[in-house]
Amino acid sequence: MNVQRKRIIISEIKYWKQNKLLPEHYCDFLITLYAQGEEVQEEKVPDAVLKREKRSLNRKIIFYALLALLAGGGIFIFAHYPIVTLSIAAGLTLLFLLSTFRSSNKLAPFLYILSSFLLLMISLKLWLLFFEGETMLLIGLLMLNCVLWLYAGKLLKLLYFTISGSVGLLLIIGFLLISY
Repeated sequence: MNVQRKRIIISEIKYWKQNKLLPEHYCDFLITLYAQGEEVQEEKVPDAVLKREKRSLNRKIIFYALLALLAGGGIFIFAHYPIVTLSIAAGLTLLFLLSTFRSSNKLAPFLYILSSFLLLMISLKLWLLFFEGETMLLIGLLMLNCVLWLYAGKLLKLLYFTISGSVGLLLIIGFLLISY
């Protein structure tokens, strides 16, 4: 096996060990196996590089959050142009979801959250435009969003989506039981 492939495999096993994806003793065994008994050198990343990456990630998060807030708020502020604002919000939601495929692991969950926020805002605006006054339809849309969050939480193994979908459904069911 060539050296580059070994280095990639060993770094992946270290990642598993660091994130507790496998028990530590399994990871140690696999590292020893792939290193063939040789000492594995730790590649240390300079602190300046880590700070720069963190700053870059923070800037991206702030940029995406502002973009989502502008699109979500614009849906309701610019009431005279509903098709334009809904199209922009839908396009931005799709862009966020597509960019999760090529973004870092640290940024992807944040993009999922922003996408779900925009999807909720789009649902509320569509209800306001076409079905205002139909309370049961609003409850149905909210339940659909919660079910989507629950499904996304199970599919992507994101605990906060599972919890928010479950709590949302429970709150809606509680509201229905109290009000009727």
